[in-house]
Amino acid sequence: MSGPASLAHRLARPEILALPPTDTAAAAAAGGVPIGRSIKLDANENPFAPLVGGGLAGSVNRYPEPQPAALRQRLADLYGCAPTQLWATRGSDDAIDLLIRTFCRPGEDSIVIVEPTFTAYAQFARLQGAKVVAARLTGDLQFDCDAVIAACAEARPKLLFLCTPNNPTGTPVEPAEVRRIAAALPDTLVIADEAYIEFSDTPSMVAEVGGNLAVLRTLSKAYGLAGARVGCLIADPEIIEVASRASPPYPLPSLSVAATTDALAAERMPLHAERIARLVADRDMLAERLRAVAEIRSIRTGGNFLFLEVADPAGLAQRLASAEIRLRFRPNAAPGGVRVTVGTEMENAAMLAVFGLAEAVRPSRRAEIVRDTKETRIAVAVDLDRTEPRRIDTGIGFYDHMLDQVAAHGGFALTLACSGDLEIDPHHSIEDIALALGAALKVALGDKRGIGRFGFALPMDEVRAEVLIDLSGRPFSKFEGSFDTPDVGGLPTQMVPHIFRSLADSMGAAIHVKVEGDNDHHKVEGCFKAFGRALRMGLAIEGRGDALPSTKGVL
Repeated sequence: MSGPASLAHRLARPEILALPPTDTAAAAAAGGVPIGRSIKLDANENPFAPLVGGGLAGSVNRYPEPQPAALRQRLADLYGCAPTQLWATRGSDDAIDLLIRTFCRPGEDSIVIVEPTFTAYAQFARLQGAKVVAARLTGDLQFDCDAVIAACAEARPKLLFLCTPNNPTGTPVEPAEVRRIAAALPDTLVIADEAYIEFSDTPSMVAEVGGNLAVLRTLSKAYGLAGARVGCLIADPEIIEVASRASPPYPLPSLSVAATTDALAAERMPLHAERIARLVADRDMLAERLRAVAEIRSIRTGGNFLFLEVADPAGLAQRLASAEIRLRFRPNAAPGGVRVTVGTEMENAAMLAVFGLAEAVRPSRRAEIVRDTKETRIAVAVDLDRTEPRRIDTGIGFYDHMLDQVAAHGGFALTLACSGDLEIDPHHSIEDIALALGAALKVALGDKRGIGRFGFALPMDEVRAEVLIDLSGRPFSKFEGSFDTPDVGGLPTQMVPHIFRSLADSMGAAIHVKVEGDNDHHKVEGCFKAFGRALRMGLAIEGRGDALPSTKGVL
């Protein structure tokens, strides 16, 4: 540590500097983390597991790590920084509060914000007794770098909060402007709040953290963990060290740590990327549709939301209440200002209907399945009404290719990733992937109204592969054919019939496969391609799209 002359020590409250440094390793050893098989009688914990069901008990009768090492490392890897630059907090709200408590003396120090912006900055500052100085966006809600620097030059704040993209207006703060501000204000900690950066084209500032530049990140938005309350402060290690002294001893509950570690596992990340891309596409679609609405005077986008200025906010509020839809009105941001979060297809359609853009929307034929066993961890998403994306990573290259062929010929989007015990044998991964894919297809089919139900295909090469399907809900599998070679591209040929049986069982479908020919590679590929073509016919919506394809009236 460079001593009192460092920025962290110049800015910190004397009361914080008087506290002893936080030793997370020692606190972990003295607190809730058992050392080996030691008997823990030091923390006044209850030795009995809590009386809760549903797999929630775990070890929540013990205090968690003050800064869970595995979580801290995972967040550092996710954001591209060193663990020593990161402090995990209860969402980024907690990081805001932590910074203000660390650096702002009541009645003496101030922060600067750029209004309209996230209200928590001012709220936490006022709770601490710090002054709040506000610069403003321009009249058309653009960021004004010169105005911000001028406001800070006069106020001499300890902290400057820049929300980028801004909540609620979606206004970005370009990295060059952040750099310029940080250089102009060497005695102010400049904090880029990147809560919505995953939905923005603006690059993150994490790689440039250091000196008087810090970044806030959260898992609430892009990663769907708002209820877990996990975020972080990323800053110079000296800033982290000083701020940690003001942190509660156990800021993150065990259940939140477990949920976060699980959600950020490697096999989940492709689904997160697909979800983010989908939300951005839906946001842009909504903006395009709403531009035709006369009562909307302007539309801005930035995060996973739209910011509208409407002519009659009172009338809109009444219509929304009738439809039981909640939007966030922000009259202090702009006259008639209202923030609209991007929702599901059905939620978006309901919102559009309030603006007179009603249209018939079929229930989404999309499903996401997470399947974890002792041997495998699988995440899969299918969308029967889209053809992209197709991203597959099973750890077995040829199996990836075969599943891609199923989705391509079946005409549906597929994102699938698996972490399995391939170092022992591929059997578990191959079977569990088929079970997970079949389960996802079954969920995506819903009540099956309008589908073709039956499918068949006869692709011809030197190989004849025939697949018949009945999406009846009654599982049955029959495979006719044999292979001479033990594997094709690392996929054991003995597992091919088993794959189709697993699909039949988890889909609730009758699947008949018959293959003959001379080349085992072509025979395996023919089976999967034919299965995809058969699926295309069975999944297709026919006619009006609401008839149940059964003379019995039930499937």
